[in-house]
Amino acid sequence: MPMRLSRDEGALEALPLRLMIVAVVAAMSIAPAAEALEVLQDRDFVSRARLAMDRVVHTAQMLSMQGPGAARTVDMDLSSEGSLRALRLVVGDMPGGAYANAVVLELSSGGRLISLATDPAVDMCSVHLQGLQVDSERFSLRMEVRQAEGALLVCVGVA
Repeated sequence: MPMRLSRDEGALEALPLRLMIVAVVAAMSIAPAAEALEVLQDRDFVSRARLAMDRVVHTAQMLSMQGPGAARTVDMDLSSEGSLRALRLVVGDMPGGAYANAVVLELSSGGRLISLATDPAVDMCSVHLQGLQVDSERFSLRMEVRQAEGALLVCVGVA
């Protein structure tokens, strides 16, 4: 009597081939999933960075309305888990300078995010009357209103 394979034994012999097909399909889907995750991480970073920059602008506007001596500290977190990173944050410029009312975030991609203090317009600068540049991902900004050169300025420094 010839020996025949039962259906169960045939399925057992086909199992390695099926497992290999599943492994290949899974491996092919990892790259698109990783790219999608990185895009989501970059979007989250840009959203958080914009909110942090807007917080600096709104704090400067609020302080300018309170007048000389008003001060606040703003915590900043510009860390990123994606490929897009913060290189430098620049707050203000010399009084009357082109970026005196701006908060500029320079990105690793070469791009920039800019938030402007308009309505009401507020000039921001460092205590040395120039733009403040910060290269860290996590830091605190100390913001204080001072009278300088006949105008109110929000002086910004790293706390």
